[in-house]
Amino acid sequence: MAGDDADMTADLPRIERPDLIVPDPGPLIHLAQADALHLLHQIGGRVVVADMVALEATQDMARPGAAAIAAWIEAGGRAGSNAPVLVAPTEIGELFLKARQSDPAVRLRNAGELAILEWLGGYVDHGDHAGHHVLIVYESGRIPRFVRETGLDLDTDVLTTRAFLELAERRGVIASAAEYWQRIVTAAPTANPDIAIMMQRRPGGGDG
Repeated sequence: MAGDDADMTADLPRIERPDLIVPDPGPLIHLAQADALHLLHQIGGRVVVADMVALEATQDMARPGAAAIAAWIEAGGRAGSNAPVLVAPTEIGELFLKARQSDPAVRLRNAGELAILEWLGGYVDHGDHAGHHVLIVYESGRIPRFVRETGLDLDTDVLTTRAFLELAERRGVIASAAEYWQRIVTAAPTANPDIAIMMQRRPGGGDG
């Protein structure tokens, strides 16, 4: 289900240290601008971004937040990091990098979203992940539809960045979601303002 009421975060079952997946660069860019990337690990365990999402978020280092994101990814990729970040390699990312060698201006529509969904398909197929929960934090309005249409065999909570901040407040991670959101919109007035949540459960899986 989806909604625009902040109180809906109270209905989210408490997922202990799920893999937290960022399928588009918006949340990374805006959390970086608010000096809040650390919140992703305070709610989730490992944070996963597709190679295309990482590229989109850091390819222009003059862009606000890009340097902070690059440093955060580098630190999270080190062995033994207590704030692990996985940049997931995908066929889409590989194809894009090859295409860019021929044409540096090449663009692939929805590439970040498609890349993370490709990775998720492999994640679901891996037997060790049976019954796992994932938390997806997004800003692109296409993400909930992509998740529904992919039919992931996972218990999945899909939240906008703003809904994620509300969840962090309810779990005592931050004192004020509104304060963090104000930082974001001050830096990026076009950030997705929706407080939207979609909860998708495996048939017969329950809420864990």
